[in-house]
Amino acid sequence: MKITHTQAGHDELRRAHFGDLDGRFTRDVWHAEVDGEVVGTAMAGPPRGIFGPWVGELYRLEVRAGHRGQGIGARLHDACLTTWRARGVTVGVVELPSADETTREFYESHGWRPDGHTRPGHQGTGYVRLRRAIT
Repeated sequence: MKITHTQAGHDELRRAHFGDLDGRFTRDVWHAEVDGEVVGTAMAGPPRGIFGPWVGELYRLEVRAGHRGQGIGARLHDACLTTWRARGVTVGVVELPSADETTREFYESHGWRPDGHTRPGHQGTGYVRLRRAIT
């Protein structure tokens, strides 16, 4: 398996307010490839709510069906945290659908915990935010 990393620009509002801060506001994308096929993706960047320059948000982490349970999600997760550490990000946040227990179990197994923040979603769904220290 091969993990590739690309950067997708800056969030202009945060960059204008805080400065570039060593690229902390870059949006990052990681792809996991097996035999030349992309089987997993992670995307992270500045949090949607402005918390400060030391916070990063993991927007998405997905592994295609048929490739789950092979450590691909863990490798993508670790790549994100490694990048954050190098940039001085010390707190990570992620929002998950409240009803998605499988995804929540994955994140909790990697040290994420609910921080008490929830928000409504589409068609009666809701979201819960998880947080973890990036050490």
